[in-house]
Amino acid sequence: MSYLPLTQVTTTAAQDQTGKNTGNLTNAFTTSEMPRCAWFEVYHMVVTDVPAGAQAQISIGNKLWGFTYPLGGSEWDPQQPMLLQAGQEVYFLWSVADTVTPLPVVTMWLRYDPSLPGNPRPPAVQF
Repeated sequence: MSYLPLTQVTTTAAQDQTGKNTGNLTNAFTTSEMPRCAWFEVYHMVVTDVPAGAQAQISIGNKLWGFTYPLGGSEWDPQQPMLLQAGQEVYFLWSVADTVTPLPVVTMWLRYDPSLPGNPRPPAVQF
């Protein structure tokens, strides 16, 4: 595989609009933030500005993928990047009320393999 980088994407947590985490903060990487590729992957993530004691469940749609609990543990195996298909969304469902500050910021670094069926040839990836 010869991966090519995509633009990194960043979201700031806000009041949950997904219905998955009502009353709490959520970082939502929806289809409008994701590239238009058949297959791509998240190969690195950074979480900053986490309120004291907050933790997040990370899901791809409705499927649990990982967690983050700053100062208490996080789960990220760089040997197993998050593989995504077109149309999938990623959520960080925080355990704190949507009135809490600071607001967590999540940045994802994305890449794709142009040799996979359905993926555009460079540099034709759009967001």
